[in-house]
Amino acid sequence: MKKAIWIIIVVVILAAAGYLIYSLSTNKTQTPVKNETTNSSSSTSNTITFDGNSFSPAKLTVTSGTTITIKNASSEDMQFDSDPHPIHTGDADLNVGAVAAGESMTFTVKKTGTFGYHDHLDPSITGTIVVE
Repeated sequence: MKKAIWIIIVVVILAAAGYLIYSLSTNKTQTPVKNETTNSSSSTSNTITFDGNSFSPAKLTVTSGTTITIKNASSEDMQFDSDPHPIHTGDADLNVGAVAAGESMTFTVKKTGTFGYHDHLDPSITGTIVVE
């Protein structure tokens, strides 16, 4: 009986460590941006704004290597992640995670293709990024 308990404890610890390593490796290219101000029209065209009900634009087309800003213009926190929900394995570059109300995060896309994303806290709110 004691051996079974120890095996369960070891499995739980290994699973937690694996998740921590995975989450740290998928968040390398994210940069928090506070009080974002910009005059560059090219960077504003690569901004996805969350208003609490939807993402705008709902579909964004960019080239590989482009930096995209996720701006949370709502009064609630949101969590920007790649499809499919809840495992977020579509494109790790899109797994930004939590973005506080009024804050922004940036990330750089590298992998080409069409990738869906959603607010993990309300997965019915979705959008698409096309990376060429």
